[in-house]
Amino acid sequence: STNSNDLFEIEFAFLPLLDGHLGTSPKLLEQRLANDPEFFCEVIRAEFRSNKENSPVEELTERQKNIASRAYSLLHNWRTPPGSQKDGTYNGEAMEYWLGRVKEICRESGHLEVGLSSAGQIFVHVPSDPSGFWMHHSAAVILNSEENQRVRDGYLTAMINSRGVHTCTAGEEERKIAAKYRERAEAADNHGYYRLASTMRELAESYERDAEREASRDIYDV
Repeated sequence: STNSNDLFEIEFAFLPLLDGHLGTSPKLLEQRLANDPEFFCEVIRAEFRSNKENSPVEELTERQKNIASRAYSLLHNWRTPPGSQKDGTYNGEAMEYWLGRVKEICRESGHLEVGLSSAGQIFVHVPSDPSGFWMHHSAAVILNSEENQRVRDGYLTAMINSRGVHTCTAGEEERKIAAKYRERAEAADNHGYYRLASTMRELAESYERDAEREASRDIYDV
């Protein structure tokens, strides 16, 4: 029964505490990012400067710095992809519409590249397809599109960053991860998602290089 606008302000005010570490998250803010492309673009503008040549460069006030910091935190911890439904299903058409509006708004404000890269990172949290494919097909189609290279770049970055803390296993763990992404690349190829498959191979190659470094590293070298 809480007023949504009031709850929005409360979540934004306490955002540093809603980082998921204690089972808490800014559910309303995340849902609004997923459902409202205008709000997503507003957050992008709060964190990043416009690349338009005539865009004024101003010294940020403390309030603006605070808002920018919270905008970064919100995007960094965002886990609810556009298209997510309350019943647990996924609507790819909603994602397609959302991304289309993000392109329009960010192109106008001079934030297109950073906006698409940031948008690409949420694809990490898109669920698997009911058919068993590792990503919902509707989202895979979007990522595979020729015009969405910047989105794929953001997705690749997020995939690399999603690993988190890990231990030294002389490259064994890295080789297993690389093999998993090789399998995903092959599956993507089988469905005609050739650009997405290339991204997955790039990710696999990154882990294979990491495996070689880990295997040659002295375990006593800390």
